[in-house]
Amino acid sequence: MSKKFMATVLTFLLVSIMVLPSATHAATLNTVEGMLGFSPPEGTTVKGSSIYSNYVAENSIDGDIGTFWNAGTYKGNIELNFPSAIEFNFVHITTAALPVRTVSYTIYGLEGGKWVQISENTTHSLKATYTTAPPIKVKQGAYNGIRIEADGGSSWLAFNEITLGTFETIDLTGQPQNSSAKLNWNTIKEATNYKINYGTQPNKYSDSISVEKDTEGNLVVPNLTNGTTYYFQVVAIFNGVETVISNEVAVTPNEAGTTNPDESSTGEPSNPQSPSGNRAILVVTMTTGLEKEFDLSMKEVNDFISWYESKQAGSGSASHAINKHDNNKGPFSSRKDYMLFDRILTFEVSEY
Repeated sequence: MSKKFMATVLTFLLVSIMVLPSATHAATLNTVEGMLGFSPPEGTTVKGSSIYSNYVAENSIDGDIGTFWNAGTYKGNIELNFPSAIEFNFVHITTAALPVRTVSYTIYGLEGGKWVQISENTTHSLKATYTTAPPIKVKQGAYNGIRIEADGGSSWLAFNEITLGTFETIDLTGQPQNSSAKLNWNTIKEATNYKINYGTQPNKYSDSISVEKDTEGNLVVPNLTNGTTYYFQVVAIFNGVETVISNEVAVTPNEAGTTNPDESSTGEPSNPQSPSGNRAILVVTMTTGLEKEFDLSMKEVNDFISWYESKQAGSGSASHAINKHDNNKGPFSSRKDYMLFDRILTFEVSEY
């Protein structure tokens, strides 16, 4: 028996390398060239722990990577307060470094009127006067502001620009072929290129291939040994920075180029969950055209529908976490896919 629930929502913003931060306000979110995510929205207030000369804290969110806030001290902090809560899971910082040096950061989120730590202490080695280091991952949530505590090392602390965002996921699948493996994945719109890691042990990769963005998520890895199981992972790269990592898939090439039903690894994500009755396949189509498929219990499906309908009626949280269970676990104890209401185009439920 199959039931379909179709819903369409207005596309809020359709330009992003990452899923944009969910916001309850209607402000336009702007990008900064060379950085991931979006600038904090209009109406954001910013305060530095100290200021040197006219290098004010507002320079760090003005969208101009050539201006900066300078604390005039080696250590300091900068606070951003948003006009309404924004959901995100990374913060990207371009730091002014003269001389070049090492800078450490710890990020706090404003939640329920209290500052809570949402990132680990992260250290970046800056190699140029203006350095855009990898984005700093934070605990995903909706925050009314952020505070960045930083240690400038051997020189005064200075930030050029701060952006926020939510990483998209890469869903990787693989198919066995004769002495090769065919890989497919959804592309990240503004990724400059990709890297394919692979090897004969789970989560241990002995080889890698660089792939141009024009590959469109389709690649055949040649010169493999039939009968040997290979484990693959795709990494999206933005201007030389590894930003998004896919799930791991296992593929066993064979002369016939077909999946062997006796093999435990069939080219699907490792450790798939077996159906157990009273279940359904939930297929969510995003505004980017990407389809995400989940094998869930009916309770989980109904929870998703209840969240969606409540949010459509104007209440509820901006996102809903779907537990991937044993699917695509890789080295992690668990994985959740956070579905953002403004990014959902349609969804379909098929019971079995």
